[in-house]
This record gives sequence, structure tokens and C-alpha cells, in this order.
Amino acid sequence: MNRATGLSAALADDIFVAEEYEGQLRAGGAAARRVSRHDVSDIAEAVVHRLRRGGAEHMRVGEAIAVLGAASSPRAIGLVLHHDPAVIGRIVATLTATGLVEDGRFRHREVGRFILRGMRVDARRQLHSRAALALRECGAPAAAIAEHLVRSGDTRHPWAPAVLRIAADEALALDQIDRAVDCLELAYRATAQPVDRADIAAVLASIEWRVNPSTATRNFARLHAAVRAGTLSPPALYAAVRYLLWHGRVDDAKAAWMLLERDSHAVGTAPAGNQARTELAFLRSWIAYTYPELPLRRAIAEPATPVAVATAGDDRPTGSATAHHLAANLLTAIATDAGREATVPVAHQILSRHRLDSSTVEALTTALDGLIYADKLEVATAWSDALLAESVARASPTWQAIFAGLRSEIALRQGRLDDACGYAMQALNQVPAGNLGTVVGRPLWCYVRALTAAGRHDEAQAQLDREVPLSLFDSRLALPYLHARGHHALATARVEDALLDFQLCGSLMRRWNTDLPGLVPWRNDVALGYLLVGDHRRARVYAERHLERLGDARRHGTGAVSLRVIAATADPPDRVPLLRQAEVIARRSDDRLELAAVLADLSRAYELIGEVERSRSLRRSGLRLAVHCGAEPLIRRLSGDQDEVVEPVRDGVADPVDIGSLSAAEHRVAEMAAKGLRNREIAEALEITTSTVEQHLTRVYRKLKVRRRTELRFMLSTKC
Repeated sequence: MNRATGLSAALADDIFVAEEYEGQLRAGGAAARRVSRHDVSDIAEAVVHRLRRGGAEHMRVGEAIAVLGAASSPRAIGLVLHHDPAVIGRIVATLTATGLVEDGRFRHREVGRFILRGMRVDARRQLHSRAALALRECGAPAAAIAEHLVRSGDTRHPWAPAVLRIAADEALALDQIDRAVDCLELAYRATAQPVDRADIAAVLASIEWRVNPSTATRNFARLHAAVRAGTLSPPALYAAVRYLLWHGRVDDAKAAWMLLERDSHAVGTAPAGNQARTELAFLRSWIAYTYPELPLRRAIAEPATPVAVATAGDDRPTGSATAHHLAANLLTAIATDAGREATVPVAHQILSRHRLDSSTVEALTTALDGLIYADKLEVATAWSDALLAESVARASPTWQAIFAGLRSEIALRQGRLDDACGYAMQALNQVPAGNLGTVVGRPLWCYVRALTAAGRHDEAQAQLDREVPLSLFDSRLALPYLHARGHHALATARVEDALLDFQLCGSLMRRWNTDLPGLVPWRNDVALGYLLVGDHRRARVYAERHLERLGDARRHGTGAVSLRVIAATADPPDRVPLLRQAEVIARRSDDRLELAAVLADLSRAYELIGEVERSRSLRRSGLRLAVHCGAEPLIRRLSGDQDEVVEPVRDGVADPVDIGSLSAAEHRVAEMAAKGLRNREIAEALEITTSTVEQHLTRVYRKLKVRRRTELRFMLSTKC
């Protein structure tokens, strides 16, 4: 067909130039700037002018093409306009001949946008509603139909909720959060059945939880009301229990759980009953592990068939091994202290075979917990980095907070204090702290513990002053929180407070049947407290009990701490073999901070038995590690006078201590430290810097042969 001449041909040429220009810009080429945005707008206006010149029918066809967009076709246009298909075909053919339309669509998308902006809102919505009907009749995908339903806001069609929910699922699979929310909100308004509305509210609450898990939203209120009314389906109840526990709504979570128990038998007879039972079994195990204070009846049956677990490195399929079934097996292995052989292969299967989404977050975090529990920190690092990167790429702040918290714990256990602080801050800053619920416990305790080990005690105290939800102390995360708070108390010479926290931690672990030495080593913590006050007998007893729980000191990195405490209670000649064992364990567990502490103690042990050169070599190695970790207290301890000659210990008796060797300034600082004053308080009282106080105390400790300020009171009281 010959193209028209004159205005139509010129207009078609301009549109071609605009498309070519835009394509070059997208390709990054050095396009000749022949058409500006203003020119493109002029082209669109010219097209509209041409349509109006053709008459009302041409303009209506143009509006239909603009509304249908990429789905435009002569048949769809006819259905939208309720017009004779033959007439529509002739108009489309005319527009095609003039170069305005190609394959039933405008050649430049700006033309369609210009037309839509010029339409009345009610007319545009009406055409979108007709477009949804037309596309449904043409067999278009749910996403295309749903787009027009959302733009029209039309809720009259009985088939609309189903189409909108399908489109929402597809959008969620592509991480198109806003589109999914728009579809579900309209589906909620279009649905009359309470059960369907409750399920839609649950999905909306799930999406909100992924972005910002707040209780002050309309959808959380809808979910809460649906739980109270008992209108949620089992899958929605499954999600509701998790979100309610996240926010500490324990009573509501119990109510939701009771509804799950009520529906468990009906779920079991459904076609997908086995999978549903597996998910419920995992939920029960996960709650028992994460929220041990929540009493749950064990009315839900376990999965009927066990799942084979592949060995490490075996990537063959394992039949029906879902993420939830594997995670339930993993929790059982952790709870029974089954060891690395049982936990690591299962954790690897979960992480390598299951994608991150709202239903698998708990299973994946359980797998990372299993690797951390098994002391496989390098493997856990690789997986947590991958999941954190995926959370960032998929724009989920809540997922970022969860996996950044786990990454912080891994870095802390590796002795990487700066990394631990950085990841903890990332976790705490992703969503408002009040919306993190009980999960705030993980990044918070890691941050406090890392700051304490780095000697940043005021900052650690500021974090401990944060308000935390009371429900935190009903969850497993209370245990490491007490551990971190106790270590901060130890570092600031509040031994009694520290021992209370450590003993409370142990009491909770025994009460919850989670007294696992690799989970929180509270016996080691108590031993360190008693060692600090000079009660060597009790310190040794608790350290030995921790080793008994391990069975073999080499089984876990915490065995090195136990051996280090026992060595500190032994005579100098007996310390070296114990500390050598601790060194081997610390190196194997990849805990650089613990290795630095072991080397510091080993250096001191060699110093006491007169092997000065070996002591200095170990001290230098420990100092390098301490600097790498950023552990300022350990750096100060290892940065003493390297040239001091220490006489060998004879007959197991240390050299006498000479109080008179202290200078007047050192004596004043020592007396104030013995009274329990902090370095900053001593500096203010004596009008000197905190650094000067630290230097005086370093020399005092060396001259009086003490390691901690709590020993100063006894040493100074012996002066005649």
C-alpha cells in the first residue's frame, strides 16, 4: 500500500526519527540529537490532531489503542468500543497507511501517553474496565487483565479476584512488590467472602513484613482481626503465627496455633496434606527452638515418611526433601546435640536447593544457625553473604536485617570485630528498631559483644540502654543477649552483675532443655567471672564442666576458652601444654580473637618459666592478631615493655611483689581503680587523660603481677 504524502508522511518520518533516536540513547550510542523531548511531544500532539480530523470514530479508536497499549489488536479494539469489527478494521488500516499505527499499536509510546493524559478520568477508567473484559475474552495473561482492572478500580466482575490474585503471585515471583500490592488491595475490595478476604490480608501482611514489619498498618490489623474471628485458612495461619511471634503478640500467636491444631486433621486428608503436615511440623519445631517459653500442644502429627539426608558433597536429589522437612530434621539434630556430622549436610542441602522467599526465610536461617552451631564459620560466611546480597538485590529490608544480623554473629565468632559492628549496624538500620521485634536481639547482642571486646565500653552501654521488647526474654535470643551484657559487666569490673547474667542464662538454658555447649557457653562465662575475682577453684570447676558437656575439647571452639581458664588456675609449668591444646583448637575454629588471647596467655606462661625469647615471639604474634581484630584491651595487654627481663620461677613460687616500686602517680591511680572507679572517672578526678590512666594501670599490673583491677584491692591492702 502506498503511504500518504504531505503531513501524514512527514509525521511518520518524524516518528521514525524519534524512535531511532530513543533506541540509540538506550544503546548508549552517540546519537545525533535531532529530536528533543519537546519535539516528541509535538509529534504526539500532531497525531492527536490527525485523529480528530478523521472524526469521532478515529479518535475513539485512538483512545482504545492508547488504553490497550501493547495488547492492542483490531479484535481487542472492537471489543473495547463495542463497534462493528469491519468498521474498526477499516479505521486501523487507514491509520496504518498514514504511518500512525503499526501492528495495531502507535509507533511511538509517547503518543498513547499523550492521549491518556488528555482524557477525562471517568472515561479513561471506563475504557480500562472494558479493556479488562476484552482481554479476558481474547485469552490474555492474567497480568495484562489485572493491569486494566487496577487502573479502572472496577470490582464488579465476579472473576476479578481470582485474576488479580494470580497476577499478584506472578508479580511477587518477579519481586514487583508495588504491582502485587495494587492487585491484592483491589482483590480484597472485590471479594465478599470473609475467608478469602482474610487470606488476601495475610498475603498483604506478608508483603509488608518483607518491606517494613510494622504492626501499625491496615493489613496487620486485618490479619489480627481475622485471627480473632477464626477465618484464616491453614496456610494463612501458618504465616500469621510467625508474624505475631515476631512482634511479641504471644496470646494471639497461641490463638492462631490452636486454630492450626483444629484444622490439622482436615489438612491431613487433602491432596497436599503431606506437605502441609511437614510445614506444620517444622513450625512446631521452630517455635520450640526459637520461642521456648511458648507452650504448645503437640497435636500435629510428624511427617509420615522420613527424608533421606545426603552426605556432604552429595548433590543428588533426595526425593521429597522440602526445605521445611530438612529444617525440621536440622532442628532435631541441634536440639539433641548430634554434632557436625548430622547438622552440616542437612544445612548444606537447605541452602543449596531452596530459593529465598517469604515461606523459606526461617528454614534458611535455621540452616545458617546449624552451620554456626557446628563451628563451620567459613561456610556460613559464604552462604550468608550470598543471601544478604540477594536480599539487597530484591529490595527486602527485613531480609537484609535478618541476614546482616547472622553475618554479624559469624564475624564476631571469627574475631572480626569491625565487621561484626558493621553488619550489626546494617541490620539495626534497615527497618525502624521498634519494628524488628524479637529479632533485634541478634544484631544487638553481637554489637554489644563486639564493642566490649574492642574496648568501646561507653558505646556498648549505649546499646544496652536501648529499649528491647519484653518478648525477647521469652525467646532463645535472650541467651546471647545475657551473654553479651554479662561480658560488658565483666569488662567494666562489675563481676557480680556479670555472674548474675551468666547464671540466669544457664538457668534458662536448662529450663528450656537447650543446654548445649556450642549454643551459649555460659559455664565458660561463669568461669571467667570467678577467675577475675581470684576464685580459681570455682573457675576451674565450671571450665571443666563445659569440657564435660563437649565431650572433647576439640569438638568446638569454646573448648579453647575452657582450657585457657584451667591453665590460668594451674601452676606455671603446667600451663603450657594446656594452652598449646587451646591454640590448636582456636586455630581450627578460625576465631582470631580467641587465638590472640591464647597466645597472650601462652606468652605469659613462657615468661613465668623463664623462656623469655619464646614469650616475646608469641607476644608479637598475639599482638598482630589483636590489632587485626581491633581488640584494644588485648592490644594494651600485649603492648607492655618488651625489654623487661623476667626471672624464672623457682620451685613453683612467684617472685615477691614490691608495692614500693609504684610511683606516686601510679599508686594514686591504682588506689582509685581498686575502689571500682572507671578510667574516665579516674582521669576526671586527677585531671589527666584517659590514655594516661591506661598507661599507669598497665605499669601497675606489670609491677604488682596482677592481671585485673579487681585484684588490686587485695594487693594494695597488704602494704604495711
